[in-house]
Amino acid sequence: MNRVTNFFLISIFIFALINFISNDISNEMEYQYLSSNNLPTNTTIYKENIDLKISKIIAKDNTKESNEKILIKEDEYKSNFILDLDKELVQLNKELRFLIKQNQYAEFSDRHGGIKGIYLNGYHFNNKNKMDLIESVFKNTNVNTLVIDIKTDNGHVLFETDNPLAIEMNNVRSKYNKASLEELKNDKNLYLIGRVVVFQDPLFAKKYPEEAVFDTAKNTIYSQDGQYFIDPGSKKAQNYIIDISKEACELGFDEIQFDYIRYPDSSYQYMKFKDESTFENRIKNINSFLSLAKPEINSLGCLLSADVFGFILTNRFDGGIGQNLETMIENLDFISPMVYPSHYNSGSFGFSNPNRNPYGVISAALQDALDRDVQPYKLRPFLQGFWHTDFEVRENIRAAEDKDLGWLIWNVSSSYNLEYFSKIDS
Repeated sequence: MNRVTNFFLISIFIFALINFISNDISNEMEYQYLSSNNLPTNTTIYKENIDLKISKIIAKDNTKESNEKILIKEDEYKSNFILDLDKELVQLNKELRFLIKQNQYAEFSDRHGGIKGIYLNGYHFNNKNKMDLIESVFKNTNVNTLVIDIKTDNGHVLFETDNPLAIEMNNVRSKYNKASLEELKNDKNLYLIGRVVVFQDPLFAKKYPEEAVFDTAKNTIYSQDGQYFIDPGSKKAQNYIIDISKEACELGFDEIQFDYIRYPDSSYQYMKFKDESTFENRIKNINSFLSLAKPEINSLGCLLSADVFGFILTNRFDGGIGQNLETMIENLDFISPMVYPSHYNSGSFGFSNPNRNPYGVISAALQDALDRDVQPYKLRPFLQGFWHTDFEVRENIRAAEDKDLGWLIWNVSSSYNLEYFSKIDS
């Protein structure tokens, strides 16, 4: 009985064990089957999973790289934006200074019935007798504007400057500074114009002969009655003039006025220039310089004008000197033709003696300019304050004022009679 019982129990245990093992194997197979996507059970599945893993890594790396690029681009954008904004603000400031000066000029001109000015030789700035006379003119007459030399016919600069070329030439002959100009300007309520002699400069021509007009016959720099001309195509000279003019603006001048902005007035055949002296080249060199100088000077709150020969109002070419009315007026705020009756030949405008007929000569010359569509506010003639009687000087002024134009009077000796001008009490 015990043996039978034992055999029965052993059989049950073996059956249970086999059944358990069988179920465990079945479950394991099922688990393996269900888990086959996560197990490398064959080559195809293995490759697919590796690709997926690689793509995830690449995507992660690309995301990181993209983020880094985005940050770099953002930094570049911010930097460029700041730079562009800074440039725009600088440019806006320049334009605003110019607009403010234009408005100030218009207000001054309207308040005083136009620009009415005289020339003061810069060397006379500290001459008491000359300055007493000038002060008397401002005190007792309707004159409201003063033209003073900045750079003279002799090549001298009349204020202290650190300009390297001026230092090399030792050409500073200081007569005034910012404080003395402000005192003069504010005490007299003046409009202040600074005269800059441009392409006639003996010091510059001799110091830098490669920049001067050359005389091929004499194998030396060209000289005309003691005057020495710089080649208008000289970039060195152009930049020097602009730099000196900009310094003068900072001293307190309201306007820069270029003189000798031309080629030599000579038919001498042996003058040699950087560019062949043709009408086209002369016009190009004069006006490329003006177009470069004007925005530089305007940006500092200064206006720009130029003295020109009176004959260019009538002559539609350039007379061999590079001055053409239509082209120059486009690159200037104002133009001051020197319509001195004494400089016109007999027979000009029908007058056998132009110097004795200032009203007729000046009226005809200015009308020629107006007939060529020059805007009146841009036309401000230099009138003759020499070799004339008091009456004849007044006739100069009457000719300009009858056309509603402002005017300037030239006298190289800074000598003026009060009788030239309208008295304040009148």
